[in-house]
Amino acid sequence: MEVSTFELLFKAQAPANPDGLPAVDTVLQGYFLAITNLEDEELRFRLEFVAPETADPDRGLAGNTIVFVDVPDVDNQQGVLTNQSSPDPKVFRPSTGFIDIPACATALVAVLPSAFGPVPGDPTPLMSPDFEVRGFVRLSLPALLEFNPPNPLAFVPQSETPVKVLLTPQNRATFISAAGGISDQTQTALPNAGGAAMAEIEPDPGGPVLIFPPFFGAVGDAVPDVLPLIEPLGPEQRSAALQMLLSAIDPAKTDLATFNKELREGGVPLAIEKREVAKAREKAKERA
Repeated sequence: MEVSTFELLFKAQAPANPDGLPAVDTVLQGYFLAITNLEDEELRFRLEFVAPETADPDRGLAGNTIVFVDVPDVDNQQGVLTNQSSPDPKVFRPSTGFIDIPACATALVAVLPSAFGPVPGDPTPLMSPDFEVRGFVRLSLPALLEFNPPNPLAFVPQSETPVKVLLTPQNRATFISAAGGISDQTQTALPNAGGAAMAEIEPDPGGPVLIFPPFFGAVGDAVPDVLPLIEPLGPEQRSAALQMLLSAIDPAKTDLATFNKELREGGVPLAIEKREVAKAREKAKERA
């Protein structure tokens, strides 16, 4: 579903002044979205920012943004907006991945122009205040990957009915004077696309995973709009396809032991385990 429009800015508040007039402030404007899960179970959401393709590096999202995702128990996950995990060049997603929101909890997503100098995960900061980009924001409830023998590997909807959410989009801007100080700050609520803060999201449909051999040669369209890559994949596309596939796995509903056995018997020299298991193993090694 569409949430709202967005506008990111890092530029002078007005065109350049003629000689003799005082310099105008520079505005740094970001987009903030609060997402409240109104259901009684944790849900995993996909957030997308859609903006037109452009050859102007100061008018596009590529390499120009940083993202912070704040959810209960995980403060300020930092990343960037990237389209490497999307087959559509107009669609950008947080590099932090899906947004997991516990039952009746709220997540806050902040997207800002990368105007803060070099920061982790942001190799190309904006060097001059001449950036502006506009588009719209989309939120969906993706089907998750499950493997429970004797059933095949498949995408399974997270819900059989639409799920309820509260959505609060905002623009927040800081005005920076010519002397480098903060002269003002503003916060503006944006209209919701549906006309109300409460919305219902239709879950993405499920379906079998169709991987046509060789896996690294071509990937089939598993579920509409999930993995529509049917051309031979380059190295970056392979990585994106793997990230998309693996990030969709729901470990709570997947028999990882049997899944790893299938990988091993299929000649794949990899195994998947829960992150907390891997951390516990590393700590055990450190103590030893």
